[in-house]
Amino acid sequence: MPRFSGRKPFQQEIFNRHAGEIRNLLHALEMRESFDGEENRPQVDVYETAREIVIEFDLPGMSLSDISVKVCGLTVSLDARKVREPCEGTFICVERQYGSFHHELLIPGNVDTGAIRAEYRLGVLRLICPKSGERLVPIKEI
Repeated sequence: MPRFSGRKPFQQEIFNRHAGEIRNLLHALEMRESFDGEENRPQVDVYETAREIVIEFDLPGMSLSDISVKVCGLTVSLDARKVREPCEGTFICVERQYGSFHHELLIPGNVDTGAIRAEYRLGVLRLICPKSGERLVPIKEI
């Protein structure tokens, strides 16, 4: 009679996948707790074309004076503030975010940080980071 271990190989794979998802969620919660109570993180998309890397932040309802972008080395830092307009009634549902917004991203080393430009249109802040060619890393044998 064959021995049964009680664990099939594909079950281990499913378990590992779920454990990884749980680790990712816990990491996201830890990052969220590090923010100030009124600080939010805007949604961001990052994509790459042949000549540039594009970073798009969703910042609906904000004016340019409320948005600050800084580049320090290979880190892009976004800070913004959205104030809630006064309302006479009582809120039944609140889904939009207000307060301080902050997001930091590392950009690849092959980006020309001096040539980064920004566009803000229809509530989307787009940072265009032109590539400066592949960065060569010298390798020497010791």
